[in-house]
Amino acid sequence: MKNLNFPGLPRILVIDDEEGIREGLRALLQAEGVAVETAETAESGLRRVEQRSFDVILLDLNLPGADGLSTITSLRRGPHPADVVILTGYGTIESTVEAMRKGAADVIEKPIQKDRVLASIRRCLETRQLKNQLAWTQDRLRELTATELIGLSPEVHQVQERIEQVSQAPDTTVLITGESGTGKELVARCVHDCSVRRHGPFVAINCAALNENLLEAELFGYEAGAFTGARREGKEGLFATAAGGTLFLDEIGEMEKSLQAKLLRVLQERTFRRVGGVRDVAADVRILASTNRDLRRAVEQGLFREDLFYRLNVMNIEVPPLRARVQDIPLLAHFFLDQVGRQMGKHLTGFTEEALETLCEYHWPGNVRELRNAIEHAAIVCAGGMIDEVHLPKFSSGAPDGSDEIARSATIQLESSNLSIRHLESQLVSKVLERTNWNISRAANMLGINRTTLYNKIRQYDLGQRPSRAQLVV
Repeated sequence: MKNLNFPGLPRILVIDDEEGIREGLRALLQAEGVAVETAETAESGLRRVEQRSFDVILLDLNLPGADGLSTITSLRRGPHPADVVILTGYGTIESTVEAMRKGAADVIEKPIQKDRVLASIRRCLETRQLKNQLAWTQDRLRELTATELIGLSPEVHQVQERIEQVSQAPDTTVLITGESGTGKELVARCVHDCSVRRHGPFVAINCAALNENLLEAELFGYEAGAFTGARREGKEGLFATAAGGTLFLDEIGEMEKSLQAKLLRVLQERTFRRVGGVRDVAADVRILASTNRDLRRAVEQGLFREDLFYRLNVMNIEVPPLRARVQDIPLLAHFFLDQVGRQMGKHLTGFTEEALETLCEYHWPGNVRELRNAIEHAAIVCAGGMIDEVHLPKFSSGAPDGSDEIARSATIQLESSNLSIRHLESQLVSKVLERTNWNISRAANMLGINRTTLYNKIRQYDLGQRPSRAQLVV
């Protein structure tokens, strides 16, 4: 259809026993750039569906022979069933409910209104487009390894390029920086897995989790009787455990300065001594370190050794916050949903457009870790099928784009000779959406309504397809 980014030419089948309706719909839809076929009975419609696939089927409820209601299930067979829109001249609540129960996407009463049928078909095609994107996403996710950095944005591409560069230098120290929850350890694992050291161990330790003495013992190991409570046989440290591989020092900015000096010696001399020992041990290990702190500022404040900073910062990989790569959110959300769904044994097929919009508009102060937790919450709440906006947690840490307050006193000029409330409200909603660049949360806030009500008004007034931020970039 016009202004619809749909792969290929949409194919629609019209099944109605009235020739005037069939030909009228054929002319209407062909003018919209759609391939149309017609049938006058349910039987002939079924034969056409067996011959080729359709995207949407317009089905008269009252047909000679087999009626439309009893045919819906048969028309929707196959791996990619068409969306069925019911046409009826005297619809009842009971028949509408039964049609929806059997899988109908919509019910349109006769006489058929042009705008009504076009809006219904557009919604069906948009939904099929999202399903096609979801299928692509799921195929892509199956190809991902557990340690691959997920994302298609330029920001993630830059990180992937830097990982590839540093993987060619298996002994070079790398400093990985970024906010909490952005996936710094994942980046470290990618660096390890892409280098010749991938056959060796990957050992990680959080420098903020242990006090100075315990951290030193964990890193370097200790000799028998080195301190009270030490094992009689002593203990190998993580430098020895990671020999031939990679040692990842998470939150390096929290390390005490006295221990920083000992780490500096390891980086300079490539040797270390166990606690209580007198013999130097070769350190055949690559050091990767990460921090969410500004180490340059910590150096200026005297909290971090300047010489150690420059030893660590031979190569730097800056991991972007999630809000800086919004286009990756749908891919990440589907990846986490696939993971969580398998763990819970639930059949979760994806997200509604409203749910994806909500995820894409939130600013994620907790980054990828917070997104993963939100998807797990939604998976627990949702009984099955698609995750909707109502299944997501209530985000309470500010507006999606960082602006907590939206001025509602802005002046919006409405120009129309039609002063009906319906027409003026349609204009108002449209102009607010344009002013907010179709940011649903901001627009709803400005209008003083909730998001669900705004979505309903967009459909009610057929305001067109918004430039969705939840679309995958492929």
